Amino acid sequence: MYFAYSHAPISCYFAHSSRDFVVQELPLYDFSGSGEHRILKVRKKNLTTFELISIIAKAFNLPKKSIGYAGLKDKNATTTQHLSIPAKSTQDFFARFDSIAKEYDIKLLDSTLHSNKLRLGHLKGNRFFVRIKKLTPANAKKLESTLTHIAQNGFPNFFGFQRFGINGDNYLLGRALSAQRTKSTTTINEAPYISLLAELAPELCHSPSKSPKQKRVMQEFFISSYQSFLFNAWLRARVCLSAWVRDSNATDLQEITRHYAAQALESKPPLESTFTPPLENSLQSAQDTCAITLCAQFLQSLPKATLESLCAQPQSFTLLDGDLCCHYPHGKLFSLDSATRAECERFSQQGFSPTGALSGQNLKAPSTLAGQLEQSFISPIPAPSSRRYAWVWASDVEFDYKPEFAQAELHFSLPSGAYATSFLEQVLKQHLKPQSPTQSK
Repeated sequence: MYFAYSHAPISCYFAHSSRDFVVQELPLYDFSGSGEHRILKVRKKNLTTFELISIIAKAFNLPKKSIGYAGLKDKNATTTQHLSIPAKSTQDFFARFDSIAKEYDIKLLDSTLHSNKLRLGHLKGNRFFVRIKKLTPANAKKLESTLTHIAQNGFPNFFGFQRFGINGDNYLLGRALSAQRTKSTTTINEAPYISLLAELAPELCHSPSKSPKQKRVMQEFFISSYQSFLFNAWLRARVCLSAWVRDSNATDLQEITRHYAAQALESKPPLESTFTPPLENSLQSAQDTCAITLCAQFLQSLPKATLESLCAQPQSFTLLDGDLCCHYPHGKLFSLDSATRAECERFSQQGFSPTGALSGQNLKAPSTLAGQLEQSFISPIPAPSSRRYAWVWASDVEFDYKPEFAQAELHFSLPSGAYATSFLEQVLKQHLKPQSPTQSK
């Protein structure tokens, strides 16, 4: 239950490449023009943000930690982003930058000064350009109509495939690391994942070439991938719930969910089936089964009157009493005591959005119904916790079809943290896959 809408898949081709995927960062605030930090507006191709930082740190003889950034950008794209470096280190700045620009696919677009270092999250959002190919006129009409509909109604804020690595198994390493650190006892045997950790990432355990700090950074990256995986698993269940209550009445819902819940009693814990190395489509199937099963068990526990109130909600994503919500696109967390008609309307008007957990220490948890469902997707991860919008909206959407080339050009903006590839997957109703470096050039 990954897809939130019922339209048919749209046949086309998208290359996650620097030619067909362009990202422009939208800063959270204007830069003052004076201060102790030099702001660099840089365009790069086929480089990660961390690779860009390493190049600049070496060119200006700076420690990497002195370089600030507001967000991470794709490698397989043409991206524009802002970095900050200490202003006192910028003697012969333009000459030094020209030297690295000749060696790498980097261009300095602008430079100014500001009073503070850029920090992760100092970002309003991103503006995207995407080229879609092999698109027939009939499918172009479907694509334009679907874009309009999803831009108005929103889409699930899944973490994109980039979060999980080329092989899609980063979350398995994160789970193994988490189990090692916490020595937690669960109903699931951790031993296979500890072995998998040693097999898939020996550099984390044995490599003498990496410093303790480098190993720690890599481990934190894998653990964050596990946090993202659990969030995505929870969001699949919420998307499943929304689809069921949207298309059923309370009586039918009881009958449908009784079937799935009964099946679950005869099998292993549903989330366990997703902790296997990804093989083609097997992981997608396991994740869908997990979402359906846990959603069915949750709905089976609710009285008919509660099911009727859920089925009465008109919007695409169903709200639950007790949801921890956040004003949209920025604001503070608050608890949704009751999903009234007025609150549903406010949500539909983009006034707020429910949030999901990034499991970890000191997690703020929802209450009542929302807390009951979310608890199945929480893990004692030894890392800072956070919460993430479950549902977001694309803005300023533009569509231009070029029939002579069978191509469409899309422009749209997304809030900070949202993945363009996740938006495209919902629009096209296709699972996009990571591309190797040779594929993406």
